[in-house]
Amino acid sequence: MRRTLALAFALAGVALSAQDINGGVYTGLSMPVGDLKDKSDYGTNQFFGAHVGGHLDFALTRNHEIRAHVTYQKFPGSGWGGADDFKNEFTAIQAGADWVYHFDGPRSGWYTVAGASLNSIKDDYEYNVGGFRASGSASQSGKLGVRGGGGFSFTPSFSVEGTLNQIFTDKNGSDGFGFDTATWVQVSAVFRFGR
Repeated sequence: MRRTLALAFALAGVALSAQDINGGVYTGLSMPVGDLKDKSDYGTNQFFGAHVGGHLDFALTRNHEIRAHVTYQKFPGSGWGGADDFKNEFTAIQAGADWVYHFDGPRSGWYTVAGASLNSIKDDYEYNVGGFRASGSASQSGKLGVRGGGGFSFTPSFSVEGTLNQIFTDKNGSDGFGFDTATWVQVSAVFRFGR
C-alpha cells in the first residue's frame, strides 16, 4: 500500500508540476472525541490538544485544488483516577493529501476538504496499579487516516477551517491502544504564501 500511495503522489506531482503551486502553514486546536478522549484508562481525558503543520497547494482549475500536508498533533493527558490510575499522552505525525473544492473560485469564500493520510501515532503512558508505578509507550506507524470538512477564505492568504479526522489503529497487541480508531475535530488558522 505504501508503494501504491508513493506512486500516486509521484504521478500527481508530475501531472501538477506545470500548475500553480503555493504553500503555507497552519496551526490550531485539536479536540479528541470518541475513544481517543473518553475511553476509561485508554483515552487522553483532556478536552484540547494542539497541532501545527505545513502544506503545498496545487491549483488544478479555478475551483479544484490538491493540497499535500504534513501535520504534528499533540494530545496531552491526565490521570483517570481510581485505584488503578492511567495517564495517556498521544502524539501523531500525518502526511497526506486533500482534495479542496472552492465554491467561489481560488482562495475566496467557502471551500470543502476531503483527504487521506498515512500516520505515525504514539501513546506515552504512565500507570499506578496497586501502588506500583510504571511508564512506557506504544507506537503504530503507517496507519491510514481520513478527514473531511470545510473552511472559509477571508483573504487569499488567510482562512479558517475545521475538519473531522480519523486514524484507524490497532486495538490489541503489544503496541495496541485499546481502541480501533483515533478521532478528533481539528480547527485551524491557515496561512498561505505566494500569489
